[in-house]
Amino acid sequence: MAWTDLLFTPHIPGSLIAALTLYPALFFLLGALPAVRHILPPKADTQKQYHLCNKLVASVHSTIMTTVGWYVLLTVDWTKHDLSTYTTPITPFLVGLELGYLTQDTAFEFYQRFRFGVGSNLILFHHVCVILGSIYYLYALTIVNPGPFFIGMLSLMNMSTPVLHLRWILQSRGRTFVNSRLKRVVDTALLVTYFWCRIFGNWWMGVSIARKMGVWWFEAPMYIGKKYTITTVTMFFMNVAWWLILAKQWTRSVRAFYFGKPSASITTPTTPTKTTTRAAHAKKLD
Repeated sequence: MAWTDLLFTPHIPGSLIAALTLYPALFFLLGALPAVRHILPPKADTQKQYHLCNKLVASVHSTIMTTVGWYVLLTVDWTKHDLSTYTTPITPFLVGLELGYLTQDTAFEFYQRFRFGVGSNLILFHHVCVILGSIYYLYALTIVNPGPFFIGMLSLMNMSTPVLHLRWILQSRGRTFVNSRLKRVVDTALLVTYFWCRIFGNWWMGVSIARKMGVWWFEAPMYIGKKYTITTVTMFFMNVAWWLILAKQWTRSVRAFYFGKPSASITTPTTPTKTTTRAAHAKKLD
């Protein structure tokens, strides 16, 4: 079998091998570049620089997934194919790429915990769940190809990741960004992008399948097989929960910035002098 044939092999996609090797190589390459080290303030420690490189790799991966996902959705003939089962060679490529990225990123997450003593339990839980789902997904490809419904849901969910990491980088550069209108703009972009690609996109694909089958949109998952129904519904409600957390943070941030009392937070307290102390004491005696 030629190397290029691995790209479309459902058992071991070439994209899986590429992700397991090229993403770690990119991580170490970014860590060696002076330009990358200068993104964060000079006082940033090793753990911050490590986190920066990790987020840059994630942004590269998300951009690739989003671009290929858009290609799939824009080139699929939605009127002629069975959206849930017809064969497309890009399916194993995308699943392998996602599986490879998450596997190496999970390894880095454990390394970060071991070396720096920090880590996100939520990210780790998310990665492990998606890894197990992707492995099962590749196995399912040997039986039936799930088609562009899952292609779009899997790939376009990465669209909000670069915005999320841009916010982290800007916040790491100091409080100037935290107290600026730019932060509210970036937060709003993250809120809108996350909703569009992880909630609305999921719902819209359900509507597309439902129209072809002549059922209501909420009935569509029941027509694509139990194993895919569980994945789809679970992912949808998890994304809704995470978006509500983002929305709550966004509401607090906007309310504090535009409707709060900035004078109370920036006023420097005066040091009492002997004169003011005596005056206060005399007033108390009166």
